[in-house]
Amino acid sequence: MFYRDFFAALCFIVFGAALAFQHPYLFFAAMILACFSRTASRKHWPNPPWAERVFERWYGESWTDEEKHEELE
Repeated sequence: MFYRDFFAALCFIVFGAALAFQHPYLFFAAMILACFSRTASRKHWPNPPWAERVFERWYGESWTDEEKHEELE
């Protein structure tokens, strides 16, 4: 779920900037980023390899979306 979280974080950042600057293109960009976030969630985009390595370095364990789904069930 790397891409879902990534695009959602960017969406909130851009949406905050849109509220601050009241620029219509920033609102549109936030909407597009939200669409990417939902698409990544629904299509189950795989995590990029470098994100897996970063996670392993930070937390010291391997983690994939499939393992997370198994833990939640």
